[in-house]
Amino acid sequence: MKEKVLFFDIDGTLVCSQMGIYEIPLGVKQQLNRLKKQGHKLFICSGRPKAMLDEKWLDGTFDGYILNNGGYVEIDGKSIYENRMDYELCLKTANMLEELHCDYMIATANHLYIDPSYKELYNFFVQKGHFEDLFTIKFDRNEVLKRAIKIEANVTNKDREKIEKYIQNDFGYVINFDEHGSDNAFEFYSPTISKATGIQKVLDHYHLDQDDTYAFGDGENDLEMIEFCRVGVAMGNACDLLKAKANIICKSVVDDGLEDILKILFND
Repeated sequence: MKEKVLFFDIDGTLVCSQMGIYEIPLGVKQQLNRLKKQGHKLFICSGRPKAMLDEKWLDGTFDGYILNNGGYVEIDGKSIYENRMDYELCLKTANMLEELHCDYMIATANHLYIDPSYKELYNFFVQKGHFEDLFTIKFDRNEVLKRAIKIEANVTNKDREKIEKYIQNDFGYVINFDEHGSDNAFEFYSPTISKATGIQKVLDHYHLDQDDTYAFGDGENDLEMIEFCRVGVAMGNACDLLKAKANIICKSVVDDGLEDILKILFND
C-alpha cells in the first residue's frame, strides 16, 4: 500500500479518561507499530498544547504532532509551522478576561503560562493527573502574549453571554465545548487555525495529498480533520455531529474500536 498519513485525536480516541483508559491500549499500540513498520506516517492531532503531552506520547511511536487545534505542527522533533494570535487581539482578550475575573492560561508552542492566583483552573489540571510543573507561573504577560497560540479560559455562567458576544464580534472561529467536564471551557485562537490547516502543513512537508489521509476522532474540534481527510473515522463514543460527517463509525475506544478499524483499513 502507498504511504499514508494517519491523524489521531487523543482524548476519547487513543485514550479516554472518562472510561478509565489512561494509556493507549496494547492492541492499538501494536497496530500503530505495525503501520509504522509498513512505512505509514502517524500523527497526534489534538487541541492540547505540547506542554500537556506526557512523555508517553513522545516515545517515537508518532512521527509528529499537530497541536493547539492546528496552531503548531512538529515533525521529527522540529517545528514546521506556528500560527500565533494577533497580539492586539490577544491583549484585548486577556484584558477582557481579567475584567470579568475569569481564570485563563496562555499556550505557546512549547509552554503553558498561568497566573498563580488562578487556583480553580490550575488545580483542575493538577487534579487531572498533570504535574505541578506543567505551568510556568513567573512570566512577563505581555511578552508571552506576543507568542500566544491559544488562550483557554474558565468562564462562569454569569459571564457566558458576554464572552459569546465577544467571540462573535472578534473571532471567525473559536471552539466552545465540554472538554473539561463542564460548559465553562472557552478557547480563543486565530480564526485561520484548524486541525485541517495543520494537516495540510504535514502533507506539504511530505509532498502528499488528501487522498493519502485518514483521521480518527470523537469531538467537535475533530470536525475539520474528519471532513478534510479522505477517510474520516468517528469513534463509537463520538458526538452526533462528528458521526454525521464521518465516512466510518467504529466501536468506542473502550470496546477496542480503534484497534479493530485499523486492522480492517490496513489489512495488508
